[in-house]
Amino acid sequence: MIFIKLQKYLQQLGYSRRKADEIVFNGKVMVNDKKVIEPWYNVKEGDKITIGEKTQIVKLKEEFVYYVLNKPKGYVSSLYDPKEKNTLKKLIKNIKEPVKPAGRLDKDVTGVLILTNDGDLINVLTSARYEVEKVYIAKVKGRVKKTELSKLKNGVVEEGDYLVCKDVSIIEMGFDYTILKIVMIKGKKHEVKRLFKHIGHEVVELRRISHGPVNVSLVPNPGQIRKIEGRVLKELLKLKKLKIKKNQKNS
Repeated sequence: MIFIKLQKYLQQLGYSRRKADEIVFNGKVMVNDKKVIEPWYNVKEGDKITIGEKTQIVKLKEEFVYYVLNKPKGYVSSLYDPKEKNTLKKLIKNIKEPVKPAGRLDKDVTGVLILTNDGDLINVLTSARYEVEKVYIAKVKGRVKKTELSKLKNGVVEEGDYLVCKDVSIIEMGFDYTILKIVMIKGKKHEVKRLFKHIGHEVVELRRISHGPVNVSLVPNPGQIRKIEGRVLKELLKLKKLKIKKNQKNS
C-alpha cells in the first residue's frame, strides 16, 4: 500500500507548503472524519480529506499539471461561489485534476490565468516578493499624460495601500481614450483600476496578456484552455528556483 504525507497531498490540491502546514496545525483538516494536526500524517488512496466544508477523496498522482486559460468576461476566478453562476468550474470541467488558479482576474477582466495543483508555484506566481511580471493591455477613458504615467511608476497611496506599476507605456491615443501596456509585480485587489482611478482615468477594458513566461498567444480565443508544455513549461518551472533562492538567502 502506498502512503503520502498529508502535507504533500495538500500541496497537490494547490496549497503552498506553508499554507498546508498552517491549516493542519490549526485543526482545519480531517482525515476520515478525524481531526489531524500533524502535517506528516500518512494518508492513502481512498482516504477522505475534509477541509472546512469541502471533501476530497485521496487520489495519488505522480506529478503536477499546468494549464493556461484565456478567461472570458463574465466569469469569476473562483472554483465555487454561491453568489455567482459563472465560475471557473464551468470553464475547466474537462480538467480531471483538482487544479487552482494562480491568482485572480476580476469578473470583467479577460486573459491569461494559470491553473495548477503545484502549490509552491502558485505561491511564487502570486507573491510580490518573487517579482514575477504580469502584463496587461488597458483601455482607459481620456487622454493620459506622460506626467500621469510617471506618478504610476513612482507609486501612489490609495486607501492605505501602496500601488505601483513596474512599467507603463502608451500604445494608442484616441480622441477620448488611451490604450496602454502595463507591467505589474504586486497583486493588490483591483490594483490596475485603482491606479488609473487615482489619476482620474476609468479603466473600461482590461486584458492580461502574460503571466511570467506564459503568454496569451498559447490560448488566443476567450475560454480556450491548453496544457502548458515544452519550453514554456521549463521557463515556468524555473520560477520555483526563485523561492529556493529567497528561502536560502533569508535562512
